[in-house]
Amino acid sequence: MKKIFLVLLTLTLSISFTFAQTDSDKEKALEYGKEAVQIMDEGKIDEAIELLKKAEALDPEHIAYPYEIAYALYSQKEYKKAAKQLEKMMAHKDVSKQHYQLLGNSYDNLNKPEEALKVYKQGLEKFPDAGSLYLEQGILEYHRENYDAAINYWEKGVAVEPDFSSNYYWLGKTFSYSDERVWSVIYGEIFMNLERNSKRTVEMSEILFNTYKESINISSDTSAEVNFSKVMQMDASKGFKIPFQITYGLTMTMSLINEISKTESKISLKSLDYIRQNFTSNWFNQKNEKEYPNLLFDFQKQLKEKGFLGSYNYWFLMKGSEDEFIKWLETNESKFTKFAEWFNANPLIIDKENYFSRSKL
Repeated sequence: MKKIFLVLLTLTLSISFTFAQTDSDKEKALEYGKEAVQIMDEGKIDEAIELLKKAEALDPEHIAYPYEIAYALYSQKEYKKAAKQLEKMMAHKDVSKQHYQLLGNSYDNLNKPEEALKVYKQGLEKFPDAGSLYLEQGILEYHRENYDAAINYWEKGVAVEPDFSSNYYWLGKTFSYSDERVWSVIYGEIFMNLERNSKRTVEMSEILFNTYKESINISSDTSAEVNFSKVMQMDASKGFKIPFQITYGLTMTMSLINEISKTESKISLKSLDYIRQNFTSNWFNQKNEKEYPNLLFDFQKQLKEKGFLGSYNYWFLMKGSEDEFIKWLETNESKFTKFAEWFNANPLIIDKENYFSRSKL
């Protein structure tokens, strides 16, 4: 089974090596290792493997070299060889969560999903805070079309390692295909804050724009509706607490009404900026943050107070309407530059004490 996305973590060879500077064999091994990683990045996989074998012969106790060999084999789609290489390393005292991840992925690509799941779970017994291992279990279940199970794994990954971006990516993407798009726009936006400059960021920007477009219908200058969720009534098991989805939908509807005459008949970056600016004001004016704490909405409020929310809205949704973004930027470049400088220095802070998950609502 091939992955749509796979987290590939290369051990950094320039750090974590413990050896005496006078130990020439280990020093030479390190030189081979550094060179191997460099040429591997250039696509010279076979040459890299030969260098790594030399490094391993000089420093057989260090786990980095055989791991990098396994990684190289995996990158060549030699999954059986990669698995065999990794199996020999699992009893090593320095085995890491990356070893379990790569071994499980190798089994998965060999069409052995049950063995892959077993490895991921073994890894979590040793590394219970490894969001990457929950990620892989979720991807495996996703490709088996067990979407609820996949979502459950990714949300567990968020809980144990809240600043690991990939679980948010899959949650944002998967919920965008569902009737519960409210979770897509929240998880997806959190992902974009954690991973700001990658191919996946570009992809998520377009996904979120289209998710808003699908969920908001402006039929005229006096009529509009939102549909981010199918939840329309309270859950008796939670007493009289109004579900988050309903509160979100009502606040979004109010935000449309406030500016409906300024919006266009179709969703654009301009109209979404109007709507999201109003949503932030309305959410906090209604004091919804007391019932539903949300670090993302808190961050949006901070951006609005700084005068940066508009630039932020255009940034994270730009790939849904690139021509409109470029045109906007022509007259707002100075404003956007100031936002970017602040944004780079003030990232969204996520940790185990402060993160968003549906399970916390």
